[in-house]
Amino acid sequence: CCLPPPHSATRQSVMQSRASDSQPGHVLVSPIAGAAGDYDLREIMARPGSYTWCALLVACLACVCNAQKDPPCPVDMEKVLPAARYWGALPCRSGNTAAEAGGRCEDIKGKVALIVGASTGLGRGVADRLAKAGMTVVGTSRTPKEYLDGNTCTYTRPGDRCKPEGWQLWQLDMTSQASVDALMKRMKDTYGQIDFLFLNAGRGYGSNSFNPSGKTWCNDVSRMQEVMDTNFMGPVRTLLAALPLIPRTGYARILVTASVATWVSIQGGLPYGASKAAVADIGEEWLYEHYDGRAKNIKFTTLHPGSMLSDLARKSVPACSKQANVFENDWKQWENGSYNQSNSVYLTPAQGGEALYRLAIDPSPKMRYILNEQRSLSFMRKRLCTHFTAPMDVWPKAWN
Repeated sequence: CCLPPPHSATRQSVMQSRASDSQPGHVLVSPIAGAAGDYDLREIMARPGSYTWCALLVACLACVCNAQKDPPCPVDMEKVLPAARYWGALPCRSGNTAAEAGGRCEDIKGKVALIVGASTGLGRGVADRLAKAGMTVVGTSRTPKEYLDGNTCTYTRPGDRCKPEGWQLWQLDMTSQASVDALMKRMKDTYGQIDFLFLNAGRGYGSNSFNPSGKTWCNDVSRMQEVMDTNFMGPVRTLLAALPLIPRTGYARILVTASVATWVSIQGGLPYGASKAAVADIGEEWLYEHYDGRAKNIKFTTLHPGSMLSDLARKSVPACSKQANVFENDWKQWENGSYNQSNSVYLTPAQGGEALYRLAIDPSPKMRYILNEQRSLSFMRKRLCTHFTAPMDVWPKAWN
């Protein structure tokens, strides 16, 4: 930030003097990406001005950072927690490229997909991508009219209200058994079965639970129950009601959205993290009940998304009436501090949609994946490794 830019007169002068320098013991500073460039520390020190101390500072910081790298993870995180990839070769052979791996891709054209929570975010990206691939897609929303009356657009940012294109959007409130039953009756009457079920809908929560000095500290336990009822009991209700419509032979998929918050508690998100840990347990329950091969054709997958562009913050449940009064300002501040920063690395709905399309055509999907933006995947795995293998009291320091 304080060294001369690559094309400045100072930089050119340094480079010229360096080219004619034949003194022994020439000390070179290794390139520091995005900061110092390829500079000769001795030559910069010999020049007047503030560059001298900045160069020394940058060089020292580089040494400190290199000396304090994270220790290697004792667990193979790529094997323990594989990534649902939206990049690279397909996980199966479609016949289009020799680079593809695995068995023959599943033919999903004409299959019926039900995406629970499809109005925005990940669900929206999945509905768009599967419809493009030829599936018959029904998405759900608590308030479908605001999207059916929306704009002709592609959802890319929180707050976008886009009409579904190539798929339908039906009403569902997962906290209501009557609403769930009505949806399943409509699915049975219209399509007769559900080949691909994605239980994705959920709501956030944002208030310190045990810290009175927190910004919006207040807690109404009934609001916590609302989050648990939506995020955990909602998928359970919907799955139980949908099971009779899922084929017992041939192609059949069930996917549920948990979160990295399953393992990493988000400050101020107690009921959210607890609900996502419970959702992850649905997958474990399925494993233990079907390890002997029952319903072998049904492939069950739990997804653990990291940071993603969605409407989750603005659709969170206020912790109490006190927070409800300032809630809009709270989520706007959160979005501005997260989504709207130039260095933010968030998974887009389109990337999430591509990742789930690949799981849909994969003949042998795994039971658990992390779903994360590619550039921050290594960071996320390192931090999760800390939680899996290190004492609890060092977790906050490791995250910082």
